[in-house]
Amino acid sequence: MKRILLLCAAVFATSGQANTDVLSVDPVMLSGSAFSFENDAKRYPKQSQFSIVHSVLMSSESGRRLAVVTIENKASGSRILQADHIMALFADGRRVHPQSFDEGIKLDDGEKRSLTLSFGENEYPILAVYTSLDE
Repeated sequence: MKRILLLCAAVFATSGQANTDVLSVDPVMLSGSAFSFENDAKRYPKQSQFSIVHSVLMSSESGRRLAVVTIENKASGSRILQADHIMALFADGRRVHPQSFDEGIKLDDGEKRSLTLSFGENEYPILAVYTSLDE
């Protein structure tokens, strides 16, 4: 009987704890105005013919930052998308590349592809994700 009571107590104790790793979609700013943070470190995405068509920003209470982006190859031929072609702007003004892909992603001319990108853990939210064509 004591075992059952202890087991029930353990289940109730852990069920009240919040899962801080659950992702939620961050609110979207609809104004369309550009941010004007200083870029003292001169961090920019690598020049490319990739453009972000659409993005959805996500975060968790524990600070995980991700973005689902739809990327389009605007070049007239195939290109290889790499992590340094994309950058996120955080609310403290820092600019960060997504965590590296294992290998580049080939996109044919005009091809669009949606990807989930991780930007690690950060206390500040992502404000925007962009490429050199989106700046």
